[in-house]
Amino acid sequence: MKRNILLLIPCLMVFLTGLMSCAEDTEVVDPYADWQARNEHYLDSIVSVARANVDGDWKIYRNYKVSNDNSSLEGGVTSNPYETPANEMDSVYMRIIEPANPDGIVPLFTDSVYAYYRGSLINGTVFDSCYEGELNTEIYSPIAFTLSGVINGWTTALQQMKEGERVMLYIPSDLGYGDNGNSDGGIPGHSVLIFDLKLEKVVHPKGPDDRSRAADAEEQQENE
Repeated sequence: MKRNILLLIPCLMVFLTGLMSCAEDTEVVDPYADWQARNEHYLDSIVSVARANVDGDWKIYRNYKVSNDNSSLEGGVTSNPYETPANEMDSVYMRIIEPANPDGIVPLFTDSVYAYYRGSLINGTVFDSCYEGELNTEIYSPIAFTLSGVINGWTTALQQMKEGERVMLYIPSDLGYGDNGNSDGGIPGHSVLIFDLKLEKVVHPKGPDDRSRAADAEEQQENE
């Protein structure tokens, strides 16, 4: 019996040595290796598809800060990015998933909105979401926020969307978290942000415009 055990010891040593060797040879894949170059390549591919717009489902919108400031480009603001493409970092790219409500309204910069969203990186990592699995509006609730309080890419896109509209939104890093990223959110620098975004409702503050006056009139009629 002892002799058999002694014979097994060398075999075990060889087996363990082999395991250690395999472990040393196995390289840990860095999901963020060459991150900047990969994101630039990914954005190039999205921009090409969006500008071609073969299926007619793509929309391209300039950064709202650039679009509202003609002097910054000496009058060179591109009103139609399909005809004269702007710097690809200056625009957001949206593919329509669900059309807007026919009577839906478009939010203004000063408005608040309710929206459903899921944000991910180009490697598939989900960094933020207000729902799990497939979007079910009967189970999950939208998140409320002001347009003026989010990243430029969101502010730009939402000012072009109507209530009920759902899009895949692609935001270049310049309109997201830039070169530094967002460490609290697990977003590295140079990241293209991908959002499944649905604008559910616009909350328009009372003011001098037509929508507010119409709302006030309805409220007055209800109180009479």
